Amino acid sequence: MERKSCGICECKLHNFFTMEMPTKLFCTKYPIIDKSLLSFAKCEECNTIQLDRLIPLHILYSDSHNYKSVGHIWKTYFDRFVSLIENIIIDKTILEIGDPSGKIANQCKNFKKWIIVEPNKNLSVNFNKNIEFIELFFNNDFSINDKIDIIVHSHLLEHIYEPNVFLKKCYDILTDNGEMIFGVPNMEHIGKNEIAPCLGIFFEHTIFLNKENILYLLKKNGFEVLNFVYHESHSLLFHVKKINNFQNDKVNIFNYSTQFFLTLDKYKKFVDYCNEFLENKQNKFVYIFGASYNTQFLLSLGLNVAKIDGIIDNCSDKHGHFLYGYNLQIFSPEILSSCDSCVILKNGYYSDEIRNQLLKIKSSLTIL
Repeated sequence: MERKSCGICECKLHNFFTMEMPTKLFCTKYPIIDKSLLSFAKCEECNTIQLDRLIPLHILYSDSHNYKSVGHIWKTYFDRFVSLIENIIIDKTILEIGDPSGKIANQCKNFKKWIIVEPNKNLSVNFNKNIEFIELFFNNDFSINDKIDIIVHSHLLEHIYEPNVFLKKCYDILTDNGEMIFGVPNMEHIGKNEIAPCLGIFFEHTIFLNKENILYLLKKNGFEVLNFVYHESHSLLFHVKKINNFQNDKVNIFNYSTQFFLTLDKYKKFVDYCNEFLENKQNKFVYIFGASYNTQFLLSLGLNVAKIDGIIDNCSDKHGHFLYGYNLQIFSPEILSSCDSCVILKNGYYSDEIRNQLLKIKSSLTIL
């Protein structure tokens, strides 16, 4: 699929970089080797960097990898989200978009009805009795008979191919003066601090979002911002209200092209450093932490896969499976306790938390 115009301001795009990456992010029972072209473009009007080639949704999300969010950072994020909405949802009908396992809904109470629309329901979760699940994609064809007071979504907007179309649909579904609460990753922090390759953009996060272009999208599509908060440097949380006022002002965000190539160069240098170490690993077992896009990026940039013994990840659902695109099996971090090993750790915002965890498993562990 081609993104023919900017996902933010709908102006012309200019392609500036391409690379090959595994097409999907989820894990498989058997190794699947499959790659597609990751193609980056920048809007000539508003400067937003985004993909101009997109994987069809039914292919990209044929299965879900968003069943669990593991770790202290994610726990505090969801706790913050719930605390933000708990007094707003009382006796209201909620539509949540894009969560297969009810990470927010199952923590909430005192609502009238909670509806989740998501194509990949996690069948292992016991959902509260007032939660209804609709196994569909939320798109322009989606319809619902219930009157929706509040829409909720978390770390979803950066996945949306057409944000204007998505927000217009949200606007149309909400009752008059209806509200929307949502969270997005702090991609500005990612870009300015060079903690993820290509500003955190890949086949799923197809567009760079920051406070400026999100506010533009909201005003353009009839939403007034009631509250806006940062959760640490991890996420941005918005509470907005549907109003009868549409503002289509000009938007022009900071040009992140330099940061884009700085993050890419930083990862390439890290790959070179790791490859040099791997040539002299002296019989150590070598693992990469994270069955994630960070690992896919490292391997796509030339990390010597032949020298890697496997991937470790905290999500038990992934253990025994293979990261899409590679013949690398996934293990529990506890495997480190029984062997002389080295871990390649390049997980952006979560690296410090993970490093502390791994050293508790084995204090003598070598971490690159």
